Amino acid sequence: MSARSPAGPELRQVTQVQEWRVERTLDDDGGVVLSIVAPGGESQSFLVGQADAHDIGEVLRRKAAWVERLDHGEPQRRP
Repeated sequence: MSARSPAGPELRQVTQVQEWRVERTLDDDGGVVLSIVAPGGESQSFLVGQADAHDIGEVLRRKAAWVERLDHGEPQRRP
């Protein structure tokens, strides 16, 4: 599965996340169920395999570190 989308984020319709939850699957295969609730109460759950869950976590860690550097006035660089 790819982390890239055909259209850039500025071209897609998006909604805020009000609540999110990550739960282990019953299979205990390393996968997780990611559930997201929008401000209007709409919800969607996604089954995410172990490799994709790891990749998502790694991307979020890198993005968070990049934002933290920006917040502390360090030079900007592309993640």
